[in-house]
Amino acid sequence: MKRIFLIFLVLFLVPTFSYGTTVLYRISSGEVISISISDDLFEEYDDEFRDVLTNPPLPDGTQLMSPGTYGSHRVLGYAKIVDNGTVRNATQQEIDSFGAAFADDQAQKEANKAEEYLENDPKFRRVMTALMAILVDEINTLRSQHGLPDRTLSQLKNAIKNRIDKDD
Repeated sequence: MKRIFLIFLVLFLVPTFSYGTTVLYRISSGEVISISISDDLFEEYDDEFRDVLTNPPLPDGTQLMSPGTYGSHRVLGYAKIVDNGTVRNATQQEIDSFGAAFADDQAQKEANKAEEYLENDPKFRRVMTALMAILVDEINTLRSQHGLPDRTLSQLKNAIKNRIDKDD
């Protein structure tokens, strides 16, 4: 009876440790940013620009370097890319495109943050509204000298928002 009880404990109550692979990657390019082999779910990541795959096919393996050096997140031995739900080694052409995709993502993040400040930060909005009011007054003074209609504060605010989205 004791033997059956011990077998029951071993089979059903002792936790089994099987680690899966989780991959954090950039949505715009598919560039793999990090691979975890310890079921890390990458709880804090920017889901507008990054996504996660859990236990994807890895035909080239994880090829991680320095096991344990960086905790469960290890350094990639080769550049990886997510391709239709599979993680594989990236080609040189794909690697060359990673920098541009990163720059585009950064520019969009900055534009989003600027718009967020303009809309949601009371101190920033107060300063910007005052600045825009002064500019509208000056612009309207010049426009009236040429017989043009006045611009409104709302028009200037919308023009600024539209300009923020442009990455000049």
